[in-house]
Amino acid sequence: MEFQLHQQYIELEFTKEQTKMFADIVELDLPMKRILLTVGQHADANKENELSAGISIKQLSEKVIITRKVQERGKGKKFGLQEANIDRKHAERIVESLLKMSLCFYKSFHPTKLIFLTPRGRGVASEIMRRHRESQKQIRS
Repeated sequence: MEFQLHQQYIELEFTKEQTKMFADIVELDLPMKRILLTVGQHADANKENELSAGISIKQLSEKVIITRKVQERGKGKKFGLQEANIDRKHAERIVESLLKMSLCFYKSFHPTKLIFLTPRGRGVASEIMRRHRESQKQIRS
C-alpha cells in the first residue's frame, strides 16, 4: 500500500475476527512473521523520528535470520540447513504480500522504499505477540 492510499484508509481497523485471521495467516509463514515483527520492532525503537521509523529491504535482509538450505562447501551439490540471513528477493516478495494485505505501507525515497506498519499491521503484530506470551506461560506452567 502506497503512502497516499494509506492516508485515505488510516482510520480503518480490522475487527477482532479479522485480526485473528490475519495473525493465523502470518504465523503459518515463519519468514513473514519475522519480517512483520522486525518492522514493528524497528518502528518502536525509532519512535522519536517519523522518517527513521521506516525500514528498508536491505536492513530487513540484514536483520531477519531464517533456517534455509545452503550449499555445503566442497560437497558438490549437497545442501544443508543453516541459520542464515533471509535473501533480499525473498524479503521483497514477503513485503509485497504484507503490502497487499494492508499490514504495511511504504514511502518511496529514490532509490529505496521505507516500510512502515499500518495500524492494522500493529494490531496483527500485537496479536501474534500476545499468542507468543500465552504459549510461553503454558510452557512454564
